[in-house]
Amino acid sequence: MTTEHNSGWNRDVKIPSGKPEGGFTINTGVEVNQLSNEPVSPTREVEKEIKVTDRDIGVLFPSLLFKSRVDDEDFLKDVKEKVLAATKDENAGTIAGDPKDPVGWYSFDDLHQREGFEQVHSFLLKEAAAVFAYYDYKVEQVYLTSMWANVGFRPLYCHMNHTHPNSIFSGVWHVSTPNLGTQFAQTTTFSDPRPAARVIEPSVNKDHAAHNSGTVSPIVNNGSLLMFPSWLPHGVQQSYQDYNGIPRITISFNAMMTGDITTRTAPIRFS
Repeated sequence: MTTEHNSGWNRDVKIPSGKPEGGFTINTGVEVNQLSNEPVSPTREVEKEIKVTDRDIGVLFPSLLFKSRVDDEDFLKDVKEKVLAATKDENAGTIAGDPKDPVGWYSFDDLHQREGFEQVHSFLLKEAAAVFAYYDYKVEQVYLTSMWANVGFRPLYCHMNHTHPNSIFSGVWHVSTPNLGTQFAQTTTFSDPRPAARVIEPSVNKDHAAHNSGTVSPIVNNGSLLMFPSWLPHGVQQSYQDYNGIPRITISFNAMMTGDITTRTAPIRFS
């Protein structure tokens, strides 16, 4: 059975591929049969058209970002209300900033085990399992090791760049996003995990995109789910735009598996 992997989330990045009509030509000044260490005499300069075909672009060691969305407004409203109710429970999480005027709130990471969030846990677990399946890993069972809610009440809310240790895949589900449809909508920003790739950064002619930038901020909507390898650095950039009474609510999670993991040095078993 053939499985189609749709990467439409990145369709705005136009990458040339295939065989451009006519190829392109260059003036090498060297005959094809004369490619050696001997310099070409100026008196023997030769114009030779070199036709190039079969152009393509290979993607090596990609950092995959999986995007999906829940558009059930009733479900999103129900989850939003439950999270906001939890912010008033001292035993459910912790406040960020001044308790009298908090910038944000974070639940404890056992949200997947708390009453009222069973349906959220079930749907996120199913989506995480699909990512493991995409990688074709030999999985016995997929499970969430942790799940927690993040709430931003007003501007200045942010989350420093970080990764999620002791996990294979992680995800961020955007339940409520202030300033949707504008440049001020606070999405999750991802950073290039390859330090050497940022040693030199040429300027670009137009807009930065995933293949020529050190950071990528996918456009999200209410209900947007982003899943990615846990080692991929990500965070939330600070916003100075008024939230207009709409809190920023996300639910994050970490996913693991049971089964054999074999490296080049030693076999490891997760159970």
